[in-house]
Amino acid sequence: MKNLLENWNKFTIDESVLGNDYESKLEYENGKVVLYHVSTTEDISILDPIFASKNLKIYSKGEYRAWDRPRVFFFTKLGQKDSSIGRIQGKGYKALIDPDKLYPVMKDPKRYSYPDRKKEYLEIRLKRDGKATYYPVNTYEMVATLSALDGYQGFMYNQHNGDLIVAMWVKVPVEKLNNIFYQEK
Repeated sequence: MKNLLENWNKFTIDESVLGNDYESKLEYENGKVVLYHVSTTEDISILDPIFASKNLKIYSKGEYRAWDRPRVFFFTKLGQKDSSIGRIQGKGYKALIDPDKLYPVMKDPKRYSYPDRKKEYLEIRLKRDGKATYYPVNTYEMVATLSALDGYQGFMYNQHNGDLIVAMWVKVPVEKLNNIFYQEK
């Protein structure tokens, strides 16, 4: 994550790093994107980013050091492993999300991360948080803030292995999977 923040422009421009086709990596059900979450918490019906940020696991602590906005992480395919630590322990859950609510952050088609949007973000941040404009800007927070104004509820980005991860900053209804998330082959 730190490397990604330091090299933001390289990743937003270089198609060879991220590929150009998020859509082919997604599963759909009734026109919605299928997202998967794995948790040791039993019988979840709603994943709440505020609750999740208070119960961080080792694999998510590093993500929160880079950007502290409360969010919940999702895989985009059944059986997907985290590229850093492998399998996540727990039960599988499924969410269905309108594809228009997920922003392809690495492609950044609306240019939320670009320097010409910084002034707009700084004004919003000053009004919202009272944080002076001379404080550093976290690019992920800038993109999340600006994209949320356009109705996005989360964004998707590539893992090192080419799989997608989705970070949602709104409450997400989920249903428990009937099958085991990591099927043995």
